[in-house]
Amino acid sequence: MIHRSSASLRTLILPAYCRSREQSEFHAVTKYIYQSGISFRSATKPQIDQVLTCSVRYVGVFEARVVETEGHLFIVRVLTSRERGGEIARTMLALAHEQVRPLEAWRAHSRISPMNKDVLITVDDGRILPGRLINVSASGAALVVEDTLEPGAHIVIGSTPARVVRDFRGGIGAAFIAPLDPAQIHAGIRL
Repeated sequence: MIHRSSASLRTLILPAYCRSREQSEFHAVTKYIYQSGISFRSATKPQIDQVLTCSVRYVGVFEARVVETEGHLFIVRVLTSRERGGEIARTMLALAHEQVRPLEAWRAHSRISPMNKDVLITVDDGRILPGRLINVSASGAALVVEDTLEPGAHIVIGSTPARVVRDFRGGIGAAFIAPLDPAQIHAGIRL
């Protein structure tokens, strides 16, 4: 029976794919993170002691062993080095912390997912990098970028000047130097 102390868990909802040697890839969603593991919700029920390869959005890929199941829930224990396990835990705790913050408290403008996602990013040093928009608001954008861009770097997204304000695995968050008119923010926007 899955029962954990509420003091030792954090809610975290992220999409994931899991697979094993015995089972083809299946969809899952993280539900809670515990000191001893991660719970997932899925229509597919893996077996206890089954080793899964899990790919969790914003966290990455890791191996895990199923330690508990009940109904549509299962709990895994991560099987990785102490360093990688710590990285996974820190990332998941940070994401859980962001999910509990009320959006109004830290989002100045609503975000949209643009239809035209591909953009070119010009860096101060002259490099031009391909990027893919995740979302856009009047004050900034989140993008997938292959190269590392440090927070504080000045860039141009399409033709819109911006500054990198955060980086995450595989991408960046950028604030526009001059915020856009919120009326300009729609699915067909081109930066």
